Amino acid sequence: MVGSSTVALGFVAERTPTGQPLGVGPFEVLAQYDEGVTAIATSTRDWESRHWHERACGSWSATDLAGHLVGVIGWYHHWLDAAERGSSDPPFPAADLAAQNAKSLRELEDGTGPERVERFVADARRYATRLPDRWDLPYGYPYGTVTAGLHAGVAASEWHLHAWDLTGGKHRPSDPTTLFVAVGSAMTAAQGAVAGRVGRAIVPIAARRKPWDQLLRRSGR
Repeated sequence: MVGSSTVALGFVAERTPTGQPLGVGPFEVLAQYDEGVTAIATSTRDWESRHWHERACGSWSATDLAGHLVGVIGWYHHWLDAAERGSSDPPFPAADLAAQNAKSLRELEDGTGPERVERFVADARRYATRLPDRWDLPYGYPYGTVTAGLHAGVAASEWHLHAWDLTGGKHRPSDPTTLFVAVGSAMTAAQGAVAGRVGRAIVPIAARRKPWDQLLRRSGR
């Protein structure tokens, strides 16, 4: 689960002065972000009630997963709020992600799967409208401090990976290369300069090698 159990991909692309990887600009990242949100909404739109009780991601039912999505997008809003106040420290260590996910799900108010997806979609689309004017803002997330724009790649991958979960492995993003480069850039940017130097040599090759399959594998699927 990207944003919850992501494995650093070990590469980073060369960057423009805004910190965004070359060839992966805000338009491309936000398009993939929106596509992932839409995929979650459309994949569950006509579900029968039984589907919401079936296992979707690890031990989580589809209803649990929808609750996780509500929790995650709530975090993203809080982290961006903190960035606007000038605080870009990580909100908690990456090692605590599993515990924080469980806590977030326990504390979430009751709601049906469809209600949770509806709430997630509204909050995720509202978050997307906040990003363009804050793209270069220093932004803390559990793996370190990057920019809000770099973290948007992590968010986009989170939505696509969970759409894959909800569709039983049928979902595929239209541009997996953009996702791979965007999330890898954010993860390695948070690690520091050494990882960046190594990544500059790896990314042109790595991005050509079944990027979606790599994202699935590196996220534990």
